[in-house]
Amino acid sequence: MAHRWLLIAASAFVLPALAVHADDVHFKLDRSGILSSLSTNGFGTGSTNGFFANLGTNGRTCGSCHVEANAWTFTPEHARALAPSDPLFTPNDGSDCPPASPAQQADSALSSEVLNYGLIRVQIAIPGNANFALASTTNPKGCSIPPGSAGVLGQLFLFRRPLPSANLIFESAIMWDGRETLQPLTTQPGAQSTGPLLFDLADQANGATTGHAQGASIAGSQAQSDIVAFETHLYTAQLLLVRPLRRFFAVLTADGAKGGADYLEDTVAPAFFIGVNDPLKPGFSPASFHVFAAWEPTSARYPSLTRGEQAVGRGEALFNHTTFTIHDVPGLNSAADDPLYNPNDPLAGQDLVGGCAVCHNNPDVGNHSSSLPINIGVTMAQPTNNDGSANALLDVGNLPVYTLQNSMTGATVQVTDPGRALISGHWVDIGKTKGPMLRGLAGRAPYFHNGSAKDLMTVVKFYDQRFHIGLTLAQMNDLVAFLSAL
Repeated sequence: MAHRWLLIAASAFVLPALAVHADDVHFKLDRSGILSSLSTNGFGTGSTNGFFANLGTNGRTCGSCHVEANAWTFTPEHARALAPSDPLFTPNDGSDCPPASPAQQADSALSSEVLNYGLIRVQIAIPGNANFALASTTNPKGCSIPPGSAGVLGQLFLFRRPLPSANLIFESAIMWDGRETLQPLTTQPGAQSTGPLLFDLADQANGATTGHAQGASIAGSQAQSDIVAFETHLYTAQLLLVRPLRRFFAVLTADGAKGGADYLEDTVAPAFFIGVNDPLKPGFSPASFHVFAAWEPTSARYPSLTRGEQAVGRGEALFNHTTFTIHDVPGLNSAADDPLYNPNDPLAGQDLVGGCAVCHNNPDVGNHSSSLPINIGVTMAQPTNNDGSANALLDVGNLPVYTLQNSMTGATVQVTDPGRALISGHWVDIGKTKGPMLRGLAGRAPYFHNGSAKDLMTVVKFYDQRFHIGLTLAQMNDLVAFLSAL
């Protein structure tokens, strides 16, 4: 109850100042305070109401999986609040297993991945020209039609979080595995050269309609255009941070801070271009976040700030300036003794001393500003640390395990998701995914593509162990405060 009254009091303080913005702004309570969403076209859904229209046959809309209050994806808490027969649980991809019969209906009792991890089932087969093959698989859900079997044409079952449908101007790849990056993205400052982005998002909208909603193609239709227009005008970011256990709250636009969706839309987005602040090119700055520069310990304001503001500022400074050894990340610097070693990686065989921005380089957004699918271990059946020891922090026991074998060398690896390799067919792409944007994190737990980190503290602890960073508990709490404030 105290938490709720604190939110109400803080809302009364912060909302009136933003309600007069020329663009429409919505405010939603989330587990960490208040999330703001801004639309530069007044949340217009077009003549077809495309994003929220029932364009398929199973009752699904785009809004079924992309919920405003959940930072434009959905959470397990949201799923558990739905009726057992809600379209989110339709068996084409909302159940743990493929439907046992054509008559099977939506039933949440068959959808533990949705209810517990916020995961949708994606089925993709290994390409026919791949240089690896499926050696074996596990079936932890006991599906009557198991993954990789002839009953599903050899398709593997991949369980993935729906990505947010906001802040899309900052995308450098579409979908976790990049499979909808049909035209490489070329976005330039001032939202120029966005043709490929719009093309890819349009194809994604059509694929979601024919797949997730089990509808007819909408290619070339007004509904397709309306969906893309709606989502490409959306921005979302945290506006108010409340951490009852830490006994503080922070208005993220106060005292010189630049939180909320407004700053994203009017300052960050116009400056974005594909490749900005590329860590593999000259001019890279490891200080990729400036949202709370006025709250960092080096700021003249710092001594007079509230404890919540100071925690967020310390977290941003840690994110920007902490360095550690980055070892064996396929796609960036795979190690020679890794079965997935690729001599064509940008830094193949080299350890790199760097910080968070090596992978989260896009200024004030946190994804990679150019396409760089990597494998930090989250897709592996057993994630490991820099020294090869097991990292047991992630909850992956609910997922199938696929043993994949290199057709040339006979080497094997075990993964819960082959990632990019199911699109390219390349052994060296096994386990690679893109990094998501960090904005709106507080509203969309759990984390990573497979929902394996239940909260942001688990995420921070995973990275601390994976790269032997050596963070103290106080530093971890500050990083969680910062990430929650984005």
